[in-house]
Amino acid sequence: MSSWERLNPQLLRHFLAIHRAGSLSGAAQHLHCVPSNVSARLRQLEEQLGAGLFQRQARQLLLTPAGKRLLPHAESLERLCQLAWSSVRDDVWSGELRLGSMETTAAVRLPEVLAAFHRDAPRVDLSLVTGPSRHLLEEVLAGRLEAALIGGPYSHPQLDSEVLWREELVLVMPAQANLHNLLQTPVTLLGFPHGCHYRERLERWSEQQALLIAARQSYGSIEAILGGIAAGMGIGLLPRSLLQAHPRGPLVAWQSIAPELAVAPTLLVRRRDAPAHPALERLIELLRAPAAPA
Repeated sequence: MSSWERLNPQLLRHFLAIHRAGSLSGAAQHLHCVPSNVSARLRQLEEQLGAGLFQRQARQLLLTPAGKRLLPHAESLERLCQLAWSSVRDDVWSGELRLGSMETTAAVRLPEVLAAFHRDAPRVDLSLVTGPSRHLLEEVLAGRLEAALIGGPYSHPQLDSEVLWREELVLVMPAQANLHNLLQTPVTLLGFPHGCHYRERLERWSEQQALLIAARQSYGSIEAILGGIAAGMGIGLLPRSLLQAHPRGPLVAWQSIAPELAVAPTLLVRRRDAPAHPALERLIELLRAPAAPA
C-alpha cells in the first residue's frame, strides 16, 4: 500500500482544526474531544508525512513551510468531501456556496442578482465575502471561495476567468473641488485597503498627474470613503455606476479620467480543477444575464 493510501482524511481534519484554532485545546473544543487526542492525531500525520507541520510561537501554533504546502490540499479535500456528502444526502440545490466580491460590486451589481438566485435556490446557504481583489484571489486559489468577482485584467494558470462587466472609474472629489486646484496643493488619497485594484489605479493616476500626496487613508466600506470625500478629506477613484446608485453620490463631485485607467473590467474567477457545483453554475447564469444591473 502506498503512503497516500494510508493517509486518513480524519488526520487532515484535525490538521485543519489546529490551524484554524491556533492551539491543540482550541482544536479539541471544535472537534469535541480531548487535546491529547488531537495531539496524537497530529503526531500520526507528521510521522506519515515525515515532516513537522506546526511550530510554537508564543502561545500559538503556526504552520511550518511543510504545513503551508499541505494547507491548500487539505482544504480542497475538505471541500470535496463536503460536496460528495451533499451529493448523496441532499439535492443539488442545497448546501453551501461561498462567493467573493469587491465591495463596490457587491453594493451596486449584486443585490438583484442574489435576490433572483435565492428565489431559484432558496435552500442554498450563500455566503458573500467582500474584500480587495488580491485577497479574494488568494481565497479562491486556497479553495475557501468557490468564485470571486475581482478587478481586472488578470490571469492565472490555475484559474478560469471571464469578463462580466466593464466599469468606468471616475475621480471623486469634494463637491466644491476641481482638478486644477487639486494639482496645486497636497491632497489625501482615500480608498480601500492594500490589494484593491481600484486603489492601485488611483496610485497610478496620481503618479501620472505628479500629484502632491499629503497622506493615504484606507477604509473598509464605501460609506466611509464617500463620507470622507464629501466631508472634504480627500479624493478617490470609484465606479461611476456606484455614484449614480449610492445615496451619498450627490454629495460629491466627479470627473472623467483617461480611458486606460478608467475602463476597469470586472472578472469572475474560479479554480479550473474545482468540482462541479450546480448552484454556482446557476448563479453565474444570472450574473451573465443582460438583466443584471449595468
